[in-house]
Amino acid sequence: MDFSGKQFPKEVIIMAVRWYLAYALSYRNIEELIKDWNIGLDHSSVQRWVAEYGSWLQAKVRKYLSRNFKRSWRLDETYIKVKGKWCYLYRIVDKAGDSIFFHFSKTRDHKAALACIRGAIRTARFIPDKINSDGAAANELAVKIINQEIADSKRSVNPDFCGPIKPAITYTKVKYCNNILEQDHRNIKRITDPMLEFKNFDCAVSTIADIEAIAMLRKNQSVFSEINGRVLSIAEQINLMAA
Repeated sequence: MDFSGKQFPKEVIIMAVRWYLAYALSYRNIEELIKDWNIGLDHSSVQRWVAEYGSWLQAKVRKYLSRNFKRSWRLDETYIKVKGKWCYLYRIVDKAGDSIFFHFSKTRDHKAALACIRGAIRTARFIPDKINSDGAAANELAVKIINQEIADSKRSVNPDFCGPIKPAITYTKVKYCNNILEQDHRNIKRITDPMLEFKNFDCAVSTIADIEAIAMLRKNQSVFSEINGRVLSIAEQINLMAA
């Protein structure tokens, strides 16, 4: 990403964007904090920086994701308001709590859950052994569809095989197993709630993706999370990506 021609140093821009996506701060909060350093910054500049550099940060995190995911996943959805209407944030983490994928949807149905699972499989680059959810029929149906697609693929490789195929993904509905994901939802909403409601759906998707990227860094999911045995801060990881 090109920072040339900007009125402020790269370090200030990255810091402001990181603060907005990592903490429950408004644009005006960040303006006040940075002014304490005798830097004359207007909150509208922070808003522009988040729009301009948030997607860059998200792409960098995805590029340098370590992908050391466990084979047991947690699937659940939560609610976020967009232009006065509730939309649905589907998220998947592994049993250790590492973020894998999210899908933001205007509808709460099996298609949304299916899109989230497929995205998680692409991100992890493997099919999980188990997916646990809250027992919603739509989520269970999505897993059944994935299992059917896998079975059909195996039969296409071996057309002579006509017997039953064991489901590739075991679907479970153990409530306490999803506590780790529900807690993770709260961490995301702790940041989105002070933003009040999003003005449009595309803006919501982009901002949530940026917030999820920062959350991955906080969980030390990047290849830069540790160097020579020392765990790096979020700021240090971002600076390495920006180098």
